[in-house]
Amino acid sequence: MKFKFCGDLDAPDWLLREINTLSKITNIRVKLLTVQVINSFESKENIDFEKIEKLTKDAGFVLSDIKATIAALHFIIFNSVKNDVDDGNLSTELQQLGLPKEHCDSISRAFRENKEKLRTIFHSNTLKFPYLDTLDWRVDFLLSSNTVEEVNSPNIQLNLKVKNPSTGEVSQHPFEISAKKFNVLYYELKQCKQLMESQNN
Repeated sequence: MKFKFCGDLDAPDWLLREINTLSKITNIRVKLLTVQVINSFESKENIDFEKIEKLTKDAGFVLSDIKATIAALHFIIFNSVKNDVDDGNLSTELQQLGLPKEHCDSISRAFRENKEKLRTIFHSNTLKFPYLDTLDWRVDFLLSSNTVEEVNSPNIQLNLKVKNPSTGEVSQHPFEISAKKFNVLYYELKQCKQLMESQNN
């Protein structure tokens, strides 16, 4: 069975095992655990295991059970935001995995209340590469020179302006290439573009 919060794939086997572990604690504690996981995304700090141990004390969890529970909630919340699942679908899909309805509602409620905040956090943490901001170019045609053997051939002057998305800083990379090298570069860039377009289709 495919689940939207898993990216329209089957739920991992380890998650199915931990659904049973999550079922052993009350739905109120499940919501409190979910909030702890959500707060760890926001603060970028490790989860406070002392708080977690207090919340799971009644269920008689050992450390491995606690870690498994946190991993399951982390997976559910992270992937639900990533795959843009709404809280209603999330609750339904968790019920299909065997989690009690009250537990599903507790997780989906905490998810709904924090979804937009988490989207912003995850977006800001996305890996961003520098990109081409502008390209300046000109062609110089050398008619004569006492230092260059080959004349009557064009040279291409390129100036790439690359922008760093994190800082907004623009750096310049000027260079000069011969017409032959430019033709090779142009041909290879066209091949790359075609390959990228074929992958998108």
